Amino acid sequence: MVRLIFIVIALLLLIGAVIGGLYFWGIDPLAKLGITAPVVHKDEAPPPPPPASYVDFGILIIPVIQDREVKKQAEMIVRLEVEPKNKEIVAKNLPRLQNAYLGDMIGFLSISLREGQQLDVPAIRRRLLMVGEKTLGPGYLKDVLVENAVLK
Repeated sequence: MVRLIFIVIALLLLIGAVIGGLYFWGIDPLAKLGITAPVVHKDEAPPPPPPASYVDFGILIIPVIQDREVKKQAEMIVRLEVEPKNKEIVAKNLPRLQNAYLGDMIGFLSISLREGQQLDVPAIRRRLLMVGEKTLGPGYLKDVLVENAVLK
């Protein structure tokens, strides 16, 4: 019984060596039998992502109202990152976005800004993205870029 096990193991090793040798010489013995493995190309680079498309919102000037008077003024340049197919739709709705952004930012900055504190740009970016999705609907805006945020 032990001899039979050794003979079977030796036969399987011999078959594996023959198949490996054929692969080494460029012959695919399994393909001739109709058995093929999926081909994996590791040297192929993934397709590049589509280029980003932006809609220039312009300068957003927000008065910071505290104690029933304008204490400061926040200025920032806003750019909207959109899908190329949605660029025209977002551009047509810029007046709606301006109204929504201005109304929300007046309330947000009046509450969140304290004396000697700077603008929290990541929080403003998330807030503008949320308001933009509420105004236009989900899926139109990919991201909102806030540049040169200054508090005067």
